[in-house]
Amino acid sequence: MQEDRSRWNEKYVNKEKYSAEPAKIVKKFCTLAPKGRVIDIAAGTGKNALFLAKQGFMVEAVDISDVALGRLSGHHPNLHPICADLDTFDIPRERYSLILNIRFLNRRLFPYIQEALVPGGILIFETYLEGDGEDYCRSACRDYLLRNNELLHAFLSLRILFYQETKNHDQKDFCHIASLVAMKD
Repeated sequence: MQEDRSRWNEKYVNKEKYSAEPAKIVKKFCTLAPKGRVIDIAAGTGKNALFLAKQGFMVEAVDISDVALGRLSGHHPNLHPICADLDTFDIPRERYSLILNIRFLNRRLFPYIQEALVPGGILIFETYLEGDGEDYCRSACRDYLLRNNELLHAFLSLRILFYQETKNHDQKDFCHIASLVAMKD
């Protein structure tokens, strides 16, 4: 845990500016969720968490980096940073009306994510995907890349509202992205 925290803290301490703009998928689909509690898994600097707090959600921003989360402290009364190692963190059951998992992959969390949604709750999940040949996110270890349709199959117990696998040209490192929005019935 300490090694992961140090690595991510170093990443965040050395960067002065981050985009304050939330992920497009979050802006587009967050209105489907009933107002209530949100968990932003691997929140980083919290651009999605802050956006949702301003929309009236009560947001728990979970990340291993205390440096990144420190930048969130005091920005909004609806925003609650939680410093935790997601390799061992257990997401509470039936607690959240919206769960975000953006640009992070920990397959161990898949069943916890499904159980953490309240009925009618929304999951917004978007992360890196293996590409063909050299056409993949070169900066990522393949262990942290989804396989084709893996995200879709992992959440088939939820009602799938949107699913897409696409090339992402917004990143410096050319990447494929899998995007999913689903609802718990």
